[in-house]
Amino acid sequence: MVPIPIVRDVERLRFHYELLDALLLPGSADIEPRRYGAVARSDCNLQVMPELDEVELKLASWAIADGLPTLGICRGIQVLNVACGGTLWQDLHIEGVVTESHDREPRDLLAHGLDIEPDSLLARTLGQTHIRVNSLHHQAIRDLGPSLRASGCSSDGLIEGIELPAHRFLLGIQCHPEELAGKEQWADRLFEALVRAGSNRTQ
Repeated sequence: MVPIPIVRDVERLRFHYELLDALLLPGSADIEPRRYGAVARSDCNLQVMPELDEVELKLASWAIADGLPTLGICRGIQVLNVACGGTLWQDLHIEGVVTESHDREPRDLLAHGLDIEPDSLLARTLGQTHIRVNSLHHQAIRDLGPSLRASGCSSDGLIEGIELPAHRFLLGIQCHPEELAGKEQWADRLFEALVRAGSNRTQ
């Protein structure tokens, strides 16, 4: 595993990127709304890191162009969507998208269901078409990036699983499978598939 520092120099960032066999985009701060053509709402309690947006959106764009195996988790699925021209809800409750919170502790609580398209890469990877997931987010995909496919939806209709059909292995999932690894087989399979895709790329 190679952690990538937040750097402003594009050549230095590309140097770190070239060391990768696969890319994992984890959860973290909210993406600045200007990145997807929106104005930040003052009532949505946004916690942003502009320098992280710059780095991760660049990494995502390179990974998409190069076919680098990629997995986006929570913020990571949102980064992939924005990199592909999609938009986000700034706050699901405040904008009236859901009636029940999607930010629920403890971190390994199986809070709701996720229905997965049977013919999708996500279904093949997890070996299931319906799973129970944890839920630790206040934002989510609003408009899906044009090149992406919605391959998983929450029980209340949010897009919480995506993939890029033209890409060998690019998946995004809104929940936090790292909190469920060792407890839920599907979570283990997800990380195993990323490692396998990265290994196959170098052979």
